[in-house]
Amino acid sequence: TEESWDQILGVNLKAAAFTARAAITEMRKNGGGSIVNMSSNRSTIAGKNTVQYDTTKAALSGMTRSMAHDHASEGIRVNAVCPGPVFTQFHERRAATMGKSVEEFRSAFGRGSMMKRAGTVEEIANCVLFLASDEASYVTAASLYVDGGLAAVDADTLTPWLNTIQARPI
Repeated sequence: TEESWDQILGVNLKAAAFTARAAITEMRKNGGGSIVNMSSNRSTIAGKNTVQYDTTKAALSGMTRSMAHDHASEGIRVNAVCPGPVFTQFHERRAATMGKSVEEFRSAFGRGSMMKRAGTVEEIANCVLFLASDEASYVTAASLYVDGGLAAVDADTLTPWLNTIQARPI
């Protein structure tokens, strides 16, 4: 629906754009800074019944690159982290709505990656910390995939896995 599009655009794209705009105002005063957007490996992996999510995350990755270009001369770096499967409480609830046990869903959740497991919140946070730090001072306009290699898995391997965890159609 139009309402669901407005909601996901607001959460996944507009919120990041407006937050970055406010941060850039302050970063200019301080001679630079770092913005790290939270995109997704779904910005490059298309899935069944995930058009809204995938589209908004692709747009966020594009916005990241454009903002990096616009603000590099001001000492402002803009990057994105693109997580893959990270099992959280959200996914526990999602398992229930899909009629699967938490353990069944957790087991299937990370299986599609090269590492055969889901990532942890801490692994994602460490990548964000790196991109925000001076250790990444020469990194801008990058999308760092933190997905156990999932975005690089061939379609024949990926498709059956995606079919086990897909959302409902829009």
